[in-house]
Amino acid sequence: MRLLVPADALGALAAAAGAEATRAFGRALGEALGRRAASRLAAPASADAVIEHLGGEMALAGLGSLSLERWGRALVVVIDESPLAAAGDGLLEAVLAGAFEAASGKAVHIIFLAKQAARARFLMTGSAGVEKVRTWLAEGLSWGDALIRLHAGAGGLAKEPVKASDAGAEPQEAAAMEPTDTPRGDA
Repeated sequence: MRLLVPADALGALAAAAGAEATRAFGRALGEALGRRAASRLAAPASADAVIEHLGGEMALAGLGSLSLERWGRALVVVIDESPLAAAGDGLLEAVLAGAFEAASGKAVHIIFLAKQAARARFLMTGSAGVEKVRTWLAEGLSWGDALIRLHAGAGGLAKEPVKASDAGAEPQEAAAMEPTDTPRGDA
């Protein structure tokens, strides 16, 4: 059973409920989306299949269009055209964590990175990686530089560090960190 709720009303409710209640609601919503997607996936499912099915569930729920970017070994989950304003980023973070966890059956940690126009990016990584990136973002480091730092070994993601010449480059210019898109989940 589904319930359609205007995005503005959901955003207002999340703001009034506070961060903890919003996270709990978002996780519960995400888990429901993930269970529905998982029920249609054959095990073991590829990352592309999971994104496709979760993307369909996200689109049907009216939360936006889901895709995945690979930045080196870092997985960046992208939500395009979400009707939720900036106040909904925390809600989307919890929805994504619940959805991927329910679909995969494994613990998933997600952190909001940034919003650019109608595109929001979230990093999917281990709990230690989330804490490091949260600290770096709070210190004012850009999300791209946080991914480079995490990839370069500070977070233990990379076997080979990013070249020194790439360290100051924007992520799109660093060859070792260029995103590779997977198929969109709203097709």
